[in-house]
Amino acid sequence: MKKDTNYLTVASIFQSHMVIQRDKPIVIWGNAPDLSNITVNFCGSTYTAAVTDQKWRCVLPSMDAGEGYTITISCSHEDTSPIILEGISIGDIWLACGQSNMEFHLRYDEDWENVRNYEKNSKIHMYNVPQLAFEGHKKDTKGYGIWFYEGECGFETFSAPGYSFARHVQPHINVPIGIIGCNWGGSTASAWLEEDYLSREPLSVYLKEYEEAIKDISLEELKKRSMEAYAFEESQKHAEDFMPLMYGRDEKWQQEYMKEHENDAFVPMGPWNINRPSGLYHQMLEPLIPFSIKGVLWYQGESDAAHADIYDKLFSSLIDCWRRKWKDNFPFLFVQLAPFKKWLACDATGYPEVRQKQEIVSKTVTNTAMASIMDIGSYYDIHPKKKMEVGRRLALLARGKVYGENILCESPELEKAERKDNQIILSFLHCGQSGDKSGLYIMDKTYNSIMADNHDVNGFLIMQNNEKIPIDSIEIKGNHILLNFKDLKDTPCTIFFAWEEYVEVNVFNAAGLPLKPFECTI
Repeated sequence: MKKDTNYLTVASIFQSHMVIQRDKPIVIWGNAPDLSNITVNFCGSTYTAAVTDQKWRCVLPSMDAGEGYTITISCSHEDTSPIILEGISIGDIWLACGQSNMEFHLRYDEDWENVRNYEKNSKIHMYNVPQLAFEGHKKDTKGYGIWFYEGECGFETFSAPGYSFARHVQPHINVPIGIIGCNWGGSTASAWLEEDYLSREPLSVYLKEYEEAIKDISLEELKKRSMEAYAFEESQKHAEDFMPLMYGRDEKWQQEYMKEHENDAFVPMGPWNINRPSGLYHQMLEPLIPFSIKGVLWYQGESDAAHADIYDKLFSSLIDCWRRKWKDNFPFLFVQLAPFKKWLACDATGYPEVRQKQEIVSKTVTNTAMASIMDIGSYYDIHPKKKMEVGRRLALLARGKVYGENILCESPELEKAERKDNQIILSFLHCGQSGDKSGLYIMDKTYNSIMADNHDVNGFLIMQNNEKIPIDSIEIKGNHILLNFKDLKDTPCTIFFAWEEYVEVNVFNAAGLPLKPFECTI
């Protein structure tokens, strides 16, 4: 947001063709000369605000959905010109936040060729928050910091899950929808919340690790190395070399890439690193507050697998931080980590535990819901390419949990487990009925054909007396899965499902949503 003693400005999120949140107070803010007054004309009414310390803030009452409005912002100071914003819509605003799997550009999605030819929906508006890592960071990235529609500049580099969510939700709510992308690949959740939360145990580990990382390096050296690394990362050559990885490459190609680029510059941990504690919160998220929103879409966790044991505390603290700052208990819809094994120098160590912690958050933090994607991972790619399906599943959650539609929107989950002789009977919730399908069923990778019930079910591991127990056969009957054994001992046994770094879940409910990971002992 530009600040000048002689000029009137408004926060950069306020532009022509934007969307404003319906049914919540509308807060508009900016800068202007001291000793002046601000007038905002909107929807036939006039609102005023005084300027203090060159800042102004005007609160308008909540309004119903609509389109085609104009906002005119004027200042009483003689050296200012009015700001006129046209083509304003009132509808629902969702933030699409997280790391690279939320940032994942539409052009990389496997369905991009179809998506780019969709009939345009003028009620979908998009905005990408500029990815600026530190104060004074300058980066000329097309499509960031502007509101745009499908097919315009910024569209092909917008969040595929975020866009897909809007595409699947808008026809059902029949009001304009705005998606704000606020994300950065490789970011830990500790970069997206306030310092106060990180000062508390056990999250203080992030602050301790930061202090340890910078204690033996001077600020001058850190800045020098950081600026050199940003110059490299933002270069055309780096973009051209790295882009093929986003479309997907096999292990051999990745190994060759790493060898060729082993001496590439990188941003060291420090005041210029995106993952410094609270850095992205201040640089990217805080400037949006208190712009009213409907809710948040969140896809993140890969960069916090090293501290998987506390991810539920980190994530729930982030949710609390955002809600407290906005003073709004808005819904948080999020994605459970996808199956994955290895990509470049990354592996999936800690992923099963992160998924477990995500499940805990979905059950213990109010107004949250989790989409499972345990069927669409990629063994050698941390970025699964079916992001339009990810968006569809988030949209189902929104339609059922937020907008109140009576639909099956959640993945099946374990309700109870029972033993009967040489059989374990598993009962599940959220199996439901959709069209001519009901209960649980097995589906192949094409998502078109249903396989016979006695086909192998992926993902089960049964342990008894510290030994793996082979399953003789598996049956699916309605909302139940029957595990049959030749000789099941009387001692307790533990059942794991999809409790691995990589697995291809092939059991679905009637809405085409995969069975969630679980673990239980009976």
